[in-house]
Amino acid sequence: MKEYIVSRWMTSPVITVTPETSLEEARQLIAAHHIRALPVVEDDKLVGIITRRGLLRLDLSFVDEGSAEAGAPHEIETMREVMTRRPITVTGSTSMAEAAQIMLENKITALPVVHGEDLVGILTNSDVMRFYTARHQDIGAELLIRDYMTENVETIEPDGALLEAHRLMSMGHFRSLPVVKNDQLLGIITRTDLMSSDPSRRFSRNQQEESMQILTTPVEKIMSAPVITVRPESSVTEAAFLMMDNKIHSLPVLDAEQKLVGIFTESDLFLITSQKLNN
Repeated sequence: MKEYIVSRWMTSPVITVTPETSLEEARQLIAAHHIRALPVVEDDKLVGIITRRGLLRLDLSFVDEGSAEAGAPHEIETMREVMTRRPITVTGSTSMAEAAQIMLENKITALPVVHGEDLVGILTNSDVMRFYTARHQDIGAELLIRDYMTENVETIEPDGALLEAHRLMSMGHFRSLPVVKNDQLLGIITRTDLMSSDPSRRFSRNQQEESMQILTTPVEKIMSAPVITVRPESSVTEAAFLMMDNKIHSLPVLDAEQKLVGIFTESDLFLITSQKLNN
């Protein structure tokens, strides 16, 4: 059915960069357009992709075991040096179920859509979210959060450092960390929060001390609060609308006593979309 293929839900036209685009220009494009990925095009052909997550990883890559002396990223200047080459792609006729499965299995948030070698669109996690909320009656309107949430949630205390949050997210491939103290949810910190506090933008060989001060900032200084949450008995559809309307990608799950018992993320929604449409 036409309603269930990528061409119906992809974003087009696509904001792109070239291999010679600077890191700073790429950051500005991502921030200005509120996007998570930039396809890299050369001679009208897709040659790579750079994501907001990739830029964040690069921005903090000079930190090695807490030291600001390991290779600083200021020597890297263009997309050619940092882009992911030969990115995973789909076509317009790919099913949304297959696209969601590809994104889930490869832990990616965007899929360039190609026709031959030409870039014709991009499918992002936000597009998958739009698809789910529009077609939720067909996918599973009665599904409950408790059956799909992740129960073992990685958290951080409010006095935990920005560097600790980055490492936890990198090791676990998380995009958000609930901030908890004494079993109470105080806030949430995301990769977006980390990027907004990007130390590398002020980094130079003569500013290592200042950079490390930023990295040791307590997460409570930059966390988002209050937090949008759901209950275990909330519906998946309700969660999907909350994430789409508020432009967030995770929802902590609180029980009746306001205790954190799980987290529901876009990845969980991708899994549901793939499973239900393939059944």
